[in-house]
Amino acid sequence: MEGNKKHKDRVFRKLFGYEKYKGNLLELYNALNDSNYTNPDDLEINTLDDVFYMNMKNDVSCIIDWNMVIYEHQSTWSYNMPLRGYRYSAELYNDYIVRNNLDVFRRKLIKIPTPQYYVFYNGNEKRPDREVLKLSDAFMVPCKDGEFEWTATVLNINAGHNEELMSKCSILREYAIMVSKIKEFLAEPLELKDAIKKAIDYCLDNNVLKEFLQDHRSEVEDMLWREYNEEETMAHWKEDFYEEGEQHGLEVGRVNGEKIKLIKQICKKLAKNKSIEEIADDLEEDVSTIEKIYNVAGEFAPEYDIDSIMEVLEKE
Repeated sequence: MEGNKKHKDRVFRKLFGYEKYKGNLLELYNALNDSNYTNPDDLEINTLDDVFYMNMKNDVSCIIDWNMVIYEHQSTWSYNMPLRGYRYSAELYNDYIVRNNLDVFRRKLIKIPTPQYYVFYNGNEKRPDREVLKLSDAFMVPCKDGEFEWTATVLNINAGHNEELMSKCSILREYAIMVSKIKEFLAEPLELKDAIKKAIDYCLDNNVLKEFLQDHRSEVEDMLWREYNEEETMAHWKEDFYEEGEQHGLEVGRVNGEKIKLIKQICKKLAKNKSIEEIADDLEEDVSTIEKIYNVAGEFAPEYDIDSIMEVLEKE
């Protein structure tokens, strides 16, 4: 696969998703799985080249050792990563079933490759080295733990993060260096195109992705400019921060609602002269959580004015 020409390719995809660079993809897989595969032909690149899915900005997928691996790069944070990975994996499984002439209606269990979904994040938000996002967090009605689940493992590849992983995969480390240099030169400040050119010059002078950049310099400059176009990125950031402000208000309301519900439950049981331990057992809560509310609520017996109890608890 040398990439569908309709797709506005990204540098990450080109580095890891092209047949020519299968060795890079194998090195990344080994680094993430503590494996020691040496033959790039052990993996089969199966990234879907469909316009709809390219708009989802998926980068690389492959099958190796009966694992179906999906790798995605993101420079903007999104809590919808599990949903994107879920949709993309469904199409990959469908493709696998069709290509292997599998009958999903037969009685015997059909075995399918085990999924892995990793997102490599190098945006400006401060994030930990590793986060696991769950599709179930998006469900409007919560389900039992593990009943329906799909996860996205997000790895921060900004400078100073996941250094053990970087030491195992030199191409990923060098890609991260190039991106960090673009950010550094933007802060000087330079215009985006100038920052990209200067970052590539730095990489060539310091043996960072040197062969790759020598072969594809003009193409990489164009890709990077599209990826990090400041006006488009800033527009997304402004929209996200506005939505997050609204969401924060909803979250505060939800938390307060749950707290009020708990206070009411404790007050009812307190009125029946139940002990802290009994209430904690009944409500399946920690004794320390119950004790704090129990002591404050007792001061407002027998009326148990909820607003007054909440006010005291918020001051503590």
